[in-house]
Amino acid sequence: MRKAVQFALVIWALVSFMTCTSPAQAIRVAKVQAISPDASVSSLSITASPSSVSFGLVSKGIAQGSSAINITTKWGGSLCIYSCTVNLYAYFSTAAAALSGGGSPVVNIPTSEVLGEMPTGLPTTYTAFTQSNPLGGAGASLELFTQSFTLYTGGGSRTDSLNLEINLANQPQLPAGSYSGTLYIQAQSL
Repeated sequence: MRKAVQFALVIWALVSFMTCTSPAQAIRVAKVQAISPDASVSSLSITASPSSVSFGLVSKGIAQGSSAINITTKWGGSLCIYSCTVNLYAYFSTAAAALSGGGSPVVNIPTSEVLGEMPTGLPTTYTAFTQSNPLGGAGASLELFTQSFTLYTGGGSRTDSLNLEINLANQPQLPAGSYSGTLYIQAQSL
């Protein structure tokens, strides 16, 4: 029998855009919420820092996040009595709008323009948030890692760095304004 334990981490993104390079604020980290059918099964937690990442969007270019998001995933207790897998995903609600803003009318930056890289995980090069995974919107997800166990381990942890970039090379000229969106990071144990 498999039991699922999930935690969600909400990361807010607020990005400003001008017709050329401009400073922007931030990806903000909100509280972690447990989503578990049986809280006595085991422990699974996620922490992420720093609390903000800035972008300076570049028209028809690539904007790197100002720093990586360090994500620590911890598991313990009876989580892996026989065998299990811990997966970590990052995702947006919809593929059409990872970020929205720019005034009136509202303009969207799709998830295909937002890329993530986790050198110690699965996307070892910058990869767009266009996967369809068990968590997140269709075509709006990125699997960050999967780790399998075959025996009881008593627990463990890993810390990974998620680098982000926004690539506007294929995006039409965006109007000046603020763009915001929500990036969710969620661990799943099966």
